[in-house]
Amino acid sequence: MTGNETLDIWNVLDIAKTSDERDIKRAYARQLKLNRPEDGAAAFQRLRDAYEYALRVAAHSQEQQQPADAGTTALPVAAPEPPAATDTLPTLAPLAAAKLDFGKVPPAARPPAPPTLTVDPLKEAQILWQEWLNSGTGIKLSTLEKREAMTRLAVREEFERLALRYCATAACHDATRGRFIEHYQWDQRLPQLHKMDADAARVMVGRHNATSSLAYLRRSAEYGACLDLLLATPPASAFCLRDGTLTQTMLALIEGMRAHHGDLLAYKIDPASITWWEGKARAKKYFTSTAVRSAVTGLAVYGLALLMHERWGLFGIDSFYSIFFVLSQLLSFSAYAAFTFYRPTALLERMAQFRQQHFGVYLQQHRYRHQWQFGWVYAYAALSLLLFVNRPSPILVSGATILLAACALLATFAASAHFKPGAYLLLLPIASLLTWLMRETAFESFPASACFAFSLCLLILLARGGAQLYPALGLPKAWRHRLRITWLMGGTLLFFVAAAGVLPAGLAPVLAWLWCLAGVPLYQFTMPSVSRHLLWPALLLVKLTLASSTSFFSNLPDSRLMMPEALLPLIATLILANLYYENQQENVHA
Repeated sequence: MTGNETLDIWNVLDIAKTSDERDIKRAYARQLKLNRPEDGAAAFQRLRDAYEYALRVAAHSQEQQQPADAGTTALPVAAPEPPAATDTLPTLAPLAAAKLDFGKVPPAARPPAPPTLTVDPLKEAQILWQEWLNSGTGIKLSTLEKREAMTRLAVREEFERLALRYCATAACHDATRGRFIEHYQWDQRLPQLHKMDADAARVMVGRHNATSSLAYLRRSAEYGACLDLLLATPPASAFCLRDGTLTQTMLALIEGMRAHHGDLLAYKIDPASITWWEGKARAKKYFTSTAVRSAVTGLAVYGLALLMHERWGLFGIDSFYSIFFVLSQLLSFSAYAAFTFYRPTALLERMAQFRQQHFGVYLQQHRYRHQWQFGWVYAYAALSLLLFVNRPSPILVSGATILLAACALLATFAASAHFKPGAYLLLLPIASLLTWLMRETAFESFPASACFAFSLCLLILLARGGAQLYPALGLPKAWRHRLRITWLMGGTLLFFVAAAGVLPAGLAPVLAWLWCLAGVPLYQFTMPSVSRHLLWPALLLVKLTLASSTSFFSNLPDSRLMMPEALLPLIATLILANLYYENQQENVHA
């Protein structure tokens, strides 16, 4: 090689010029990761030539560094005697004629080469591998790379093959497998791994993909509880699937894993567990949410019966009240149970086909537009004030009835993007109960159809809350906390001032109703999981509160104040619940 080529070998090896053979071998082992024979024969041959030439240069440098008399031992000798006086002297060859080549030692002067020991690369690799296992994976892979044996390509390949087979087993921890993949760059050398051991490479990649899939699903808080159930041993009963939301999430998770995370099912989750949970999730069951709807529907039916008794004298026997309360609950529970366990699938499919054929475009596209979602809210806020007009004219009554009915249809159409059909089975009886309440208090001038449309729009607005209405109004998010505090203070003051009759006649119900509408965008109607256990006591508390507040509502200065005075505490409770929940979240993150 020329001088430039000599300098180039150190660039190929990516080290400074050295005469240490160990440094040269370590550099060659590092560069061999990037220049495999399978990847490029030319690059590998260039690296091999540079490696061999560097070894020769290192050997030559070491020989030159030795002193000229290093091969002999300097011992004290006696002074030579002067030569005898003879006529003949020995002939000395001139020094200029002696050609000394310090780079090449004559064969006769070279020391005998040490005997070559044949070492099995597999045995050396097994010794290193056993040392790594016995250390409890405490030895770093970078430390093993510095061993003398690991500088030999054959030993290194055998060690890597042992590591690949170990990573393909279930005994290898996920973190350990990840360290091997990162150190040896297996994710970029899959063809070489398949040539090394095809079966082990396939299993190792599958286990690594399963770990990645599990980490991806763990990042979504929605699937956390379901993943814990699938990874554990199936319990004796699946009572937790009485929660409808958890059941739907479980089915969605299983379908998603089968479609996109096959390795997770093959290496992380027992197929028997998947089959067991899927069977339990698809079985017909009476959900907790269904029981809540049944209870609320029974209360609504019971309230309607009481109003019918008060208005028309039906069910004249007073003792029939308690009996009919039990009958209404049994009737509602039986109706929901029949629909749950004997679901009219064929009828529902025909209804879905009819809806798709005639209203598909509107249901899939138009109802999500801003004017459909929130346009009816502004119209309802304006039309609702017509019901608080004293002694309305027949034209006003007819116009308000028609417009409120149209507004109720638009509200139902917009809410269908957020509510399931079963939600209307809960809203309709409550709206009917509110209709009779309005007719019994101060809205007798308006027909039942107007009161029903008014009540249905109110329930839909209360159920949706301000999750989307507040941003639609264009209010900054930073104002929400201050607006809530302001509303709570003003609502408390207005509640007592309106009930005391301080405000002018006719103005108190309008102000109270407008304050109720102003509070709707400020709360979010959410039900945390912890509150589901308190739902039944809450329903009982509401019933007792309504029964004990009869005297308060009967003594109001204006009977039209009954509805806004009942809504003010309800909205205030929801806003306080949101404030408490947000404060808890801030404490957790802090």
